[in-house]
Order: sequence, then structure tokens, then C-alpha cells
Amino acid sequence: MSKVTTPNWPDPTEWANRLHERIEEIGADYLTTSWDAAEDPEVFTGLNLKQARAAECLLAVHSALRELPQFEKSKGAAVIHDIAGALGDVVIGGTPRLFTSVMPGKSGGDGIHRQYLTTFVVWAVRFMVEAHCWTEKQAVRVVAQKFAAAGATGRKGGPLGASTVQDWCNKANAFADNNDHARIHREVEGHMAPMRRNPNWPGEVEEALAWIDRTASHPLLATKYG
Repeated sequence: MSKVTTPNWPDPTEWANRLHERIEEIGADYLTTSWDAAEDPEVFTGLNLKQARAAECLLAVHSALRELPQFEKSKGAAVIHDIAGALGDVVIGGTPRLFTSVMPGKSGGDGIHRQYLTTFVVWAVRFMVEAHCWTEKQAVRVVAQKFAAAGATGRKGGPLGASTVQDWCNKANAFADNNDHARIHREVEGHMAPMRRNPNWPGEVEEALAWIDRTASHPLLATKYG
């Protein structure tokens, strides 16, 4: 039986394929573009180009959504357009209101992207310790090596090291005074819970190591490594 498309809506498979092709093309450029700012402000490369690619990706998603009648006048789609526009302003040297922080500045601490990475790193360490009875020192060393090989960086911009991973693991606990550290612990436990219930728990060590490799090289993490 052939797929039936609702009148006035694009064919879902063709629509998804076009969107996928477009954002994959942009994403490939984004991932290979450096986070470093060009020394010459007139040269459109590095971070400046990366910001432009990010704006392009959001605009591609917005354009695709607007092909669907339900999103033509969507308030939610308008938000995506605003974010893309704000990024575009940054690219040309502007200071968009949307990206202006009104919270008091704080020294130190990790941003949202760093916390996202931390969650997966701590999760990998915790799994190897609990499921495969590795010592924490061994798990920390191997996880750091695998994430560093995938491009993860440490505090000073070099490859992610065991000392940083150990620090993340120490801080992520249920009784942490820091809300971010406590939240990371809860998120890790949220990931661990269904794994513990899996009939195949704990699985083979080789499978676990392959899982860490796949996790470390996943685009959702790879884009946070700069």
C-alpha cells in the first residue's frame, strides 16, 4: 500500500530527506570548522564561519517547518527564526538582545555544553565501575582516553585528561552543594536505571567499550568539544 500524503502537505519521506540532506551538509562544515577566531577580522573563517553555519542550520529547519501548514504561523517556529537571526547579528559584529545576559556574572563554572559532556563522561565511568567491577582509577583513565581520542578537550584546551574526568566524577553526587553537580548526578542515574533493568546487564566488556567509543564520537557530543 502506497503512503498517502495529507492534501497541501509535502510527501513526508521526500520532505525529511531534503531537510536531512541540507542540515547534514551544513553540519559537516560546522564540525570541521575551527572554534578559533581569525586574527584578521576581515577574514571570514574560524569561529565567525562556525556561527554563520549554525545560523544557516536553524534557518534550514525553520524553512522546512514552514512548508508544513501547521507551522506556517507557528509561534514556536518564530522562536527558531529569532535565534537564527540573533546568530546572524553576531556573525556581522552585532550584539543582539536575545543573547544579552541579564544575570549577574559568575567566575568559573562550566557552561551548558560542558555540563552536557560531563554527564556522558561520568555516566561512562560509573557504568564501567558498577557493571564491570573496574576500579574508578581504571575507568577514569580509559574513558578519558576514549573521549580525548574523539576530540574532547580539557580545561586548558588540550586533550581531555584523567584528572579532569576524576574531578567531574568526584563532584557529581546526590549531596553536592552545587546545583549543577547534583543535577548531573541525577541525569547519570536516570541513564543508569534502565541499563540496570536490562536482562542483558552487564553485557560484555568489549560491548561496553564499543558503546563508549560510539558515545564519544556522537555528533551531539562532538559539537561540544571545542
